[in-house]
Amino acid sequence: MKLDVESLRTLREVVDAGGFTEAAARLGMTQSAVSWKIKRLEERVGAELVQRGATVEPTADGQELLTYASVIIEAHDAAVDRLTRSEVAGTVRLGSNEDLHAPELARIVARFNRVFPNVHLKVRIGLSGHVRQWLADDEVDLALLQLPIDDIEPGDTELWREPIQLMKAEGVDLHEPLPLISFGPGWAIDAHVESALNSWGGSWHEVLECPSLAGVQAAVTAGLGVAALNPFISDPTMEPWVPDSGAVILPEVSQLIRGAGSGDQSGLLGLLADELASELQQTAHGQRQENSEPEEQ
Repeated sequence: MKLDVESLRTLREVVDAGGFTEAAARLGMTQSAVSWKIKRLEERVGAELVQRGATVEPTADGQELLTYASVIIEAHDAAVDRLTRSEVAGTVRLGSNEDLHAPELARIVARFNRVFPNVHLKVRIGLSGHVRQWLADDEVDLALLQLPIDDIEPGDTELWREPIQLMKAEGVDLHEPLPLISFGPGWAIDAHVESALNSWGGSWHEVLECPSLAGVQAAVTAGLGVAALNPFISDPTMEPWVPDSGAVILPEVSQLIRGAGSGDQSGLLGLLADELASELQQTAHGQRQENSEPEEQ
């Protein structure tokens, strides 16, 4: 079981505030993000932590966890404060795939630079296959990757999993040979997509190669072909492509954080990884539910 500090902080704030809405205001988060964090925490510990009602109260398990949570949060904040006041200097190199949310990544980088003014945080963006190779070649210290779930390694911090499906422009009929739009070299699921298409039984060919997510999405919406994308975050004018016969089964992928696991900046890397996980999970899961769930008070 792994408990992240920000989820524990959220639990403490919900109980102190007596409700999700007030806790969200105090934390500067959406109500749905607070609700999602509590649900995830309850799933991890395997117990209900709060009693939901007009006023939110901790359960017996929640109260016991809060006892430990206070110690963990205070120790974490003390470590951050010590590092903030220290003369820590150096360079931290972060590699990220383009699929992760740029605004959230920018906020994290800006916050990190304010907290550690003597540390140079260098960010490099690329396809996950390239980012993974940068990490192996010691060109980055920490990597944000989108990989097939079979490629998850011990020590990875998994943020979330998502499906991948062949998507096309809504209302556009595509005929064989099926036109495929790919991300080109460095696309971590390239071999999986080709294997799935070869097993499908129909004919296909590649019509466009583009390393940019925005470029691939634009090509799909223009009706040029299909691309392997997450259907839940694709352009609303897209729809899944379903063949008349056979099936094209693509792997589920994981968005994860992978570190080099060594070096003088290991303490900083741990703090950066925690910040990345908290911010990106909140955006990908909490805000995605904002309009689909009733608010909890």
